[in-house]
Amino acid sequence: MPQFLTKEQVKLNLRIDHDEEDTLIESLIGAAFDAFEQSTNRKLYALDEDIPEDVKNGIHISDSIIQGAQMLIGHWYANKESVALGTISTNVPLATDWLWKRHRWVKL
Repeated sequence: MPQFLTKEQVKLNLRIDHDEEDTLIESLIGAAFDAFEQSTNRKLYALDEDIPEDVKNGIHISDSIIQGAQMLIGHWYANKESVALGTISTNVPLATDWLWKRHRWVKL
């Protein structure tokens, strides 16, 4: 998969100034764009990359896709467990869903 978001961009967004979690951050980047492709049934392509004619569900990367990935990565970074006990919960991934759902590919 092409590099749509760099580790440095994510670290800047998360306000991380150390290198100890670089492997985790790189993994979260890959997982976020995989989540986009899985949840929208789309195949991502870089802006300068041609989408093959036989790939009907191809889409070029956009700011809303990147912003949704940044938000999802931030949520995963801050909430390393799937359940948080004793806290007030807010659902940041819903914002990601809102940014991404308009890109959903539905084959009729």
